[in-house]
Amino acid sequence: MRVLVVELQRIFQENPKGILAVLAFDILEIALLSSNPLVIGLCIDSFFEHNYSWFCVLIILQVAFIVVRVTNKVLDTRVYEKIIEGRSNAYYERAIHTNTSNSKINSRLDLVIQVSSFFDGCLVQLIDIVVSTLLSLTWLFCMTEWPLSLTAFLASILVLVFTQRFRRQIIVNNKQLQDLDEEKADVITSRKKARYTMFAKRTRDLRVLYSDLDAKSYLVIGIIQAGLLIFTIVYLFRAESYSNGQFFSIVTYVIMLNENICAFNEIIIEIADLIDSTNRLNSGANESS
Repeated sequence: MRVLVVELQRIFQENPKGILAVLAFDILEIALLSSNPLVIGLCIDSFFEHNYSWFCVLIILQVAFIVVRVTNKVLDTRVYEKIIEGRSNAYYERAIHTNTSNSKINSRLDLVIQVSSFFDGCLVQLIDIVVSTLLSLTWLFCMTEWPLSLTAFLASILVLVFTQRFRRQIIVNNKQLQDLDEEKADVITSRKKARYTMFAKRTRDLRVLYSDLDAKSYLVIGIIQAGLLIFTIVYLFRAESYSNGQFFSIVTYVIMLNENICAFNEIIIEIADLIDSTNRLNSGANESS
């Protein structure tokens, strides 16, 4: 983990102002999206009272979101692609002066892109998950009674606990797939059918294993989250104390919470992959000629 942090610090130092500007737009996007269920719920209730003020707020939010998203798309490409280009050139220059094979260099140049894209990909997703989850839980605690909000919180914890074993196995599986990827160019250039057949079989087996682990993880997540959603709807109907708008907002925030917990599982795996990628890049750079 420490190696990854050091590498990310180096990337950040290449263009701190540009990266911070893009992250600011990312956070603004997340905040605007996360506020939608609440504002839409207020719109629904205000419509019954012939009050359209919240509808105007919703329109303003949508226009603001479009402006922020378009600006961010233009800005982030210009910031991150320049960093990726520079780091790819730097790694290639180091690698050609070592005894790293061409196959590994080819594979690890992709890893350079993966690690360099952390701020634009993994970090943004992590911020999205954290902000959206906190907002969802906050609104649920504010808008509902404690049995529902507490159940939503406990369900999220259970998902992370019960899928921990599958996450660990997927991380190990991904490392083995990356090992194979580093052999791919050498296997192809060897022009040996038997060698490629064996390579293809090993790749298939690992991909099938990944699919099985992912399916088992999804089954656990699906059962817990479906139970939470059904419990939420039944609870709100039986309570008979929530308006139509509140009903919509609460159910939507529960769905958002479910999606965020699923995404958090994926982020944990992605960070583990980034740590492995950074270790490979450093080991490749340290190989002596």
